[in-house]
Amino acid sequence: MTDPDRLHELCRLRSTLEAFAVRRWPLGAARLPLERELSRRLVELKQLAAAGDYEAFHAVDREFHRAAVEAAGLPALSRSWEVVSLELDAWILKVKQSYWPHLMALYREHELLLRAWCGEDGNAAELATHQHLEAGWHRRMMADQRAGGELDPVERAVSFIATHYDHPLEVAWLAAKVSFVSPSHLGRLFRQRLGVSPRQHLKQVRLERAAQLLCSSGDALAAVARRVGYRNVSHFVRDFRRMFGVTPLAYRRRGDR
Repeated sequence: MTDPDRLHELCRLRSTLEAFAVRRWPLGAARLPLERELSRRLVELKQLAAAGDYEAFHAVDREFHRAAVEAAGLPALSRSWEVVSLELDAWILKVKQSYWPHLMALYREHELLLRAWCGEDGNAAELATHQHLEAGWHRRMMADQRAGGELDPVERAVSFIATHYDHPLEVAWLAAKVSFVSPSHLGRLFRQRLGVSPRQHLKQVRLERAAQLLCSSGDALAAVARRVGYRNVSHFVRDFRRMFGVTPLAYRRRGDR
């Protein structure tokens, strides 16, 4: 298969199938065996990444994603995924070998993906799935200088932030590794499109998610701060108050009324 448009459509189809599957995962204690299985696969991926074994990594990677799809318990979905996955298989291996010079970086992507899958936010899990499966595609486009209009730096950054807001993120890294533009250019694009800088957008996402957690969970303030990417609780309280006009605890009490 050589048609780039067809390849991209197949990538999108596979990510759609996997995102749908994750939405259908069992809940609560019934999900624990699946999480253990995927965690075991993740350990294998880390070992193979450290060894630089692309073919073995690719084989375990496919089993990792297959397990995620089969957990939905929908045979028709699994069959569709197998057809699409098989058609993409050789191309995906080539992308790994050509555009991921360090497999540990790709392992790290799987680690972030599993965290999103096992979290409580279904939207974040879905976005993470799409972002993960298109990462190789965008790397290929950049390397081949074929990004063109299809590669939107702002959308790429917004999508990444939506799924990785709880991790330390620097604008320079985001611009270079996710949006493939300079930090200053990404800043201009953000202000033109969203009216805020990338850093301000990240802060907004973190605080909006924190507001949800304050009303939907009984987690301590420090735990909420950590879950949305803050390592300093006082900074979290300061930023939250600036955005919502009240402290996090006052916001929680207001939501309990």
